[in-house]
Amino acid sequence: MKSIESKLNTGLGLSLIVVFTLLGIGVSISIRLLMENHITVRLEHDAESLLAAVSIDPSGDPATIELLTDRINRVYDRVFSGHYFVIASDHKRIRSRSLWDQDLPVPPVLPGKVSARHMQGPENQNLLVRVAGYRKDDKDLVITVAEDLTPIDAYVQRLQIRYGLTVIVVLALLVYLQRQVLRQGLGPLDHTGRQIEALERGELERLSEDVPLELRPLVQQINQLLSVLRQRMERSRNALGNLAHALKMPLTLMNQLTDKRENIPDAGVRSEVQGQVRTIQTLIDRELRRARLSGARGSFGRLGLAHELNSLVEVVTQLYRDKALKIDLQIPAELEYSADREDMLELFGNLLDNACKWATSMVRISGARSDQLWVRIEDDGPGASGTELDQLRRRGIRVDEGKVPGYGLGLAIAQDVVQHYAGTMTLGRSDALGGFMVEVRLPLQRPEFRI
Repeated sequence: MKSIESKLNTGLGLSLIVVFTLLGIGVSISIRLLMENHITVRLEHDAESLLAAVSIDPSGDPATIELLTDRINRVYDRVFSGHYFVIASDHKRIRSRSLWDQDLPVPPVLPGKVSARHMQGPENQNLLVRVAGYRKDDKDLVITVAEDLTPIDAYVQRLQIRYGLTVIVVLALLVYLQRQVLRQGLGPLDHTGRQIEALERGELERLSEDVPLELRPLVQQINQLLSVLRQRMERSRNALGNLAHALKMPLTLMNQLTDKRENIPDAGVRSEVQGQVRTIQTLIDRELRRARLSGARGSFGRLGLAHELNSLVEVVTQLYRDKALKIDLQIPAELEYSADREDMLELFGNLLDNACKWATSMVRISGARSDQLWVRIEDDGPGASGTELDQLRRRGIRVDEGKVPGYGLGLAIAQDVVQHYAGTMTLGRSDALGGFMVEVRLPLQRPEFRI
């Protein structure tokens, strides 16, 4: 979807083009009408001059009509000059010399009536024609006067070209100013957007409310929502912690009771009860870890994965020093990822611990980033059988339910973290080392978190 600034720039730009285009059309029509009115007035004066130059001898039969040429403008004597007249009576037509061998159609007009029209004249000239009826010395006359509008058309065309060039310059200037004004006006939106990004990275806890009045209610609602979410998350985590603390003492007591043979003489029943107690303890630990993950939202920073994984390698090397494991870390030193540090330590710590637990002599950690961040952890241990892998991959099967021995709580916690970051976790057998392989892929963009 286009940005608000782009939409406003496009809309205002098109509006300016339409306005200037309509204005140009209006100005062209107005100038043309103004000049035609001016020409019509001049034609009226010429017609009155021709009427005055007409001499009628009423003694003739019919009456004799003559035109006193010394009273006529010389422009009517020049052939195809663009200025023409025709004087018509019942029995005679007098044409201007400028018409040469051409004629103008003279419609019948009653005395006192005037009409104006456009018509094509000699040499395809665009003529404005004025036809008027007069009565002089009891004689009806129709005087037609015409003028070529070609010079006017050329002038209007030159005016339109100059106007168009001027409009292009003015539009460019207005669009530039418009973009600057919009950019300045929408600046608070950009600032708020950058603050939201910083909020997601954990650099801020709330948005600044020093924003325009139109934006302030939205920012205040976001801040209020963040505060409510933090409070609810804190209450949830506290409730889980309190529940775990409340259950810890009864579970400890149950463990002590089941350890005594006299309480449960049957060894099979005693073993079953002890297993169920351990399962309850495991589930409590798992949910407490999930609560910590959910509470870590928003506290993001740029992590150097090579450094963090190297720290984990040092820890597990000490934990499994009796196995003398070789841990091959193949992570680029510059590889970084935006995430909560505790989440990433929880994720890779559990996967690395599982790998070291079942490895015979070697564990390999490799990773890089392309369209996603990927990290692969492999070992040379027995791995999981095909049936066990199918169970682990099957949708809906929880890896901590005891169906696959040895890959319980640690793998379940890792799966929770990956889902929390909208990533994927692939399980399989290592082609290089022959043991268990787990590959984690996390999106580079800010994930849509899942609780």
